[in-house]
Amino acid sequence: FYMKLDKIFLPSLHRIPRVVFGLAMIWLAGCSQQPAPLVVYAGKGLKNAVEEVVKTFEQQNNLQVSVIYAGSNTLLNTLQETQKGDVLIPGSRSYVAKAGELATRSQYVAKHVPTFVVNPISDNTLTTYADLLADNVRIAVGNEKMAAIGRVAKDMIENTPDSENFGKNIVVKASTVNELLTLVAERKVDAALVWTDMMSWETARGLALIPVPGHINRIKEIWVAELSTSNNSEQAATFADYVAGPGKALFAKHGFGI
Repeated sequence: FYMKLDKIFLPSLHRIPRVVFGLAMIWLAGCSQQPAPLVVYAGKGLKNAVEEVVKTFEQQNNLQVSVIYAGSNTLLNTLQETQKGDVLIPGSRSYVAKAGELATRSQYVAKHVPTFVVNPISDNTLTTYADLLADNVRIAVGNEKMAAIGRVAKDMIENTPDSENFGKNIVVKASTVNELLTLVAERKVDAALVWTDMMSWETARGLALIPVPGHINRIKEIWVAELSTSNNSEQAATFADYVAGPGKALFAKHGFGI
């Protein structure tokens, strides 16, 4: 059986997106005698919080959880293409809505607050949002086709008075919010639009926050959704309830709004 699967998968692994490949490996593991783990899709920017939620959940329940992290839109595309998975936790509730009938019961978890981050070592003159609109300021944002933070940037650009100045300073569109933080830390850009909770990450050490003005900001909500593709709906519900229940405190611990 495994040799046949190898012949099917191995010759074309270079053509399989990493998210889909990871899902395939989890599915293969489920073909053994051991119970298959719950498959959870989670936005990459939620990784620190989700990892701790999963750890405590597994300690308190006799269930195993495997998480696939990627940009929210990438996760949604993977779910739609593979029709496999148990739970979805994207960086914005809008992706739960886009999942349509694939998402069954959903619950609120936390708030995702956008912010700009800068590196004072590189440039200590950037301290306000107005400073970011000056000429020759290099700004990185997320790719709106791949990450929730990218859709936030697109919305801000299209619907704020300063859209022209903000938009003209964008020099990079990254596939994940994690990449945005790294670009600022490595001084490859002057500023990036990320999530406020990321300021607690190790990568953000030494970086400074520039709040987005309230009338411009687009605060998002994180929801957890059970999936109609689940073969373990009862266990998926147990995990989703944990994320939206005790898990909220762990999200708050990692800087998310509750």
